[in-house]
Amino acid sequence: MTYITDKKKWYTEQITACQASLYRLAVSLLRNEEDARDALQEALCTGYEKLDSLQDAGKFRPWIMRILHNASYDILRARKPAVSLSDIPPDQEPANTAAFPSDTGLKEALLALPEDYREAVILFYYEDMSIKEISRITGESAGTIKTRLSRARSRLRRVLDL
Repeated sequence: MTYITDKKKWYTEQITACQASLYRLAVSLLRNEEDARDALQEALCTGYEKLDSLQDAGKFRPWIMRILHNASYDILRARKPAVSLSDIPPDQEPANTAAFPSDTGLKEALLALPEDYREAVILFYYEDMSIKEISRITGESAGTIKTRLSRARSRLRRVLDL
């Protein structure tokens, strides 16, 4: 096999291994399945183009999630103001419920969190990432991530009456 074929195969295997995590992150940040797919496509293309810049193959997952994080925020910056969650009728469910826990109350509480809190919670609890990995993905300090997780847990406790 040639270098190009090996590179494509390795990249495809890595993406396949973390595709659910990537999708969950994109949906949690963008709250819109179509935008999430756009961000994923952009991140996958960018990741493949910049694959040579990955210095440690063992850190592929945080590296590609950082690229997805940046692509998602690019879409958020370009997006016009969105409809508030309070404007959505309570009987309407999102198109894709597989991206979040099955407990409706928890899902709604997660979606009501500010973006930075929601992102930290999804990466920490659902993707089992360490504070250090989340810090690398978001570009924030470990202390900031710990604070966001603590405040998110506090808000979730209040909302869910725990």
